[in-house]
Amino acid sequence: TAGTTATQALAEPTKSPTRKADFQGIPMHYESYGNGPDALVFIHGWTCDLTFWRRQEPIYTKRRSILIDLPGHGQSGKPHIAYPMELFAKSVDAVMRDAGVERATFVGHSLGGPIVYAYLRLFQEKARAMALVDVDVRKGSAGPIDPMEQRERFARIAKAMQGAAGDKAFERTVDSCFTMMTPEVVKNEVRQKMFATPKYVRIAAITSPSSMPPPGKHEAFPLPAIAIQASSPATEIHYRAMKTMFPNMDLDVWNGSGHFLMMEEPNRFNQTLEQFLEKLG
Repeated sequence: TAGTTATQALAEPTKSPTRKADFQGIPMHYESYGNGPDALVFIHGWTCDLTFWRRQEPIYTKRRSILIDLPGHGQSGKPHIAYPMELFAKSVDAVMRDAGVERATFVGHSLGGPIVYAYLRLFQEKARAMALVDVDVRKGSAGPIDPMEQRERFARIAKAMQGAAGDKAFERTVDSCFTMMTPEVVKNEVRQKMFATPKYVRIAAITSPSSMPPPGKHEAFPLPAIAIQASSPATEIHYRAMKTMFPNMDLDVWNGSGHFLMMEEPNRFNQTLEQFLEKLG
């Protein structure tokens, strides 16, 4: 069953072709599987790393795939800098160029959703399709509609994340990602790895104002897309907002699942992703 799979000990892939790319002086750690100019590109979420996709090994080891540690995360460099969405998006592009990837089908979890959106705004011609996993992407996620409002809001968030109170708030945020169905092994892995990300990166990754121009009134990206979402009172609201940006996006709602769908129910997730990829041809 999916639950049994999630609780099994996680082995590293039998072949783990680790590589390094340079992005503005930041060493970018990534893994490259297969060959060719078209690839699946997996983008992890906030304070996570590429190992959060380990249960997708049956997919990424049989397809041309790239798994990336974003700047500040995992085994990539962790400079004390601002981390706006466009920095993450440009780092993804640097890895793709290093790996010889010309066009991507993105698989983005959580913060990976806004990063994919930023990528589309910068490099739309390089995107083939996208599967977004429990995301909240809205216009203004990359390129604020009101830059002053964004700066003020981010400053308030950054202040609240400082000190012991900020650490406690982070703990509550992490634990809010789980449900009664979340296996303990997944909870433990998520907590360990998210807390391993430096605090300055944790804060900067969600409070660094974007310098991208605001989106146009009718800006949209009609590429094939699916949103695989954990059910919540806001699911439909988020989907309707994303549908205005991604008109060809379908919705798959999972009842009872937590935020880390691909880790909690890997068999179901892998089947859903495979079906989406097969439709692309």
